[in-house]
Amino acid sequence: MMRLSIPVLSFLLVVGLVGCDTTATEPETEIVVEAYLQGGAPMDTIRLARSVDADEAYTPAEAAVRGATVEVRRLADDGTAAETIPFDETRAGLYTPVPSPLPTVQPLTTYELSAVTSNGTEVRATTTVPDTISIVETQNRNVVYQGPTQPTFTITSPRSNRNQQSVLVLTATSLLDFSRPEEQLREQLTPFYAEDYDPEEDSIVTFRTTSSGPLNEANFNRDEAGRITTELPWISIAFYGPNASTVHVIDSNLFDLFRSQQAQPTGGQGGSLGPGEIPNVIEHVEGGTGVFGSYVRDSTQIFVQRPNNR
Repeated sequence: MMRLSIPVLSFLLVVGLVGCDTTATEPETEIVVEAYLQGGAPMDTIRLARSVDADEAYTPAEAAVRGATVEVRRLADDGTAAETIPFDETRAGLYTPVPSPLPTVQPLTTYELSAVTSNGTEVRATTTVPDTISIVETQNRNVVYQGPTQPTFTITSPRSNRNQQSVLVLTATSLLDFSRPEEQLREQLTPFYAEDYDPEEDSIVTFRTTSSGPLNEANFNRDEAGRITTELPWISIAFYGPNASTVHVIDSNLFDLFRSQQAQPTGGQGGSLGPGEIPNVIEHVEGGTGVFGSYVRDSTQIFVQRPNNR
């Protein structure tokens, strides 16, 4: 299990690759890419930075890669560019799509990222966006934590242009009012996270969205129509009360990132890692490191009650 650390799977994600020394055997500075495309949503921003050694302080402004030429190409079936989307730097190291309105990320489509720095270093990466999904049935919306029934979701069958299994990530995001005092929010933590939470080191907001980690087809069932049914693991729920539960289907790039993060030794139960603490991330960026990944998602609301004995 992991606490979500990729900003996009809001979900996903808080895994900040930026500033991580992701190649322990190659200590030289690298360009680090951080970009996530959501199928059916507007094209999102791209962040570029330079990696730092594990013993160096990471300062976002100093690590930012400025003045790069950045574009994303939507590829046709034959691999040629069907559309080229330019990006402008809007903040240090943060690049935003130029077109207005923003182009919509198309499912079952391959996108290629190209970024060329001011000194001529080029990084490239591709991602194939999964097919869109819908939650067509939710069972056990109102449950007692660790009771006999778990929230269960059935989603439409995602198509694929490639012969590969679907990989899901389930997240739960607390809908409590996080403007309330931290002491009040702490009382709503489920036991695992209440034990993990250290007010001197943690912000309780970091527990708001938590994740199942990647689930492959061994973790869910398919019916005759190909629809997928899966349960939300209790470990994915950090807070009692109302939660938004989201089902994501992720691409192979995000899957490799998640599973390599899970394989790393961690200092605590949450599995969160700081800069320099992910020594061997599996990534697919040519000329640099990081992640250029994609996903689709759909959400529904559940309510988690406190057991009577707690």
